[in-house]
Amino acid sequence: NGSREALFAFAQAVVDPAGAPRVVCPNPFYQIYEGAALLAGAEPFYVPSLPERNFALDWDGVPESVWQRTQVLFVCSPGNPTGAVMPLDEWARLFELSDRHGFVIASDECYSEIYFRDEAPLGGLEAAKRLGRTDFRNLLSFTSLSKRSNVPGLRSGFVAGDAALIKAFALYRTYHGSAMSPVVQAASIAAWGD
Repeated sequence: NGSREALFAFAQAVVDPAGAPRVVCPNPFYQIYEGAALLAGAEPFYVPSLPERNFALDWDGVPESVWQRTQVLFVCSPGNPTGAVMPLDEWARLFELSDRHGFVIASDECYSEIYFRDEAPLGGLEAAKRLGRTDFRNLLSFTSLSKRSNVPGLRSGFVAGDAALIKAFALYRTYHGSAMSPVVQAASIAAWGD
């Protein structure tokens, strides 16, 4: 339904608990990242945001041994609660790490339409497209009406990205989760179209 449920369910669908997997997430973080990691059988690794870098995340501080065991990387841009936005070079670095280590980037973009600069933040799919990654390999973007339309109780969101990951996620969702009522579907259609 909303991005919270999707972020949680996605981790359950893709994390293989064999081999002591890691799920990397920003710190401070949305609590669902930690809960999703733990309940999927992974150990969270928290990447601190650095005040001296305008709260950008310290990717250099992640040990190679953690990247080698990472199965999911949660990112949030603009970050919650910092508002830090990931530029294209940061996306490129994360894509390179994903290619090298095989982890999935789960881009939480529920704040993508809340910003105070002239230019909208760069989301994962747009960054991938600019970098020629039109297959969106190992990338899913999650968004929600909760923030953009001020309807947190509506529980309406969507997931887009790597078709193979969407297929695995949709299979998992067949057995877990709930369908939207017709009223919520109609309200969602109206809100997404505004």
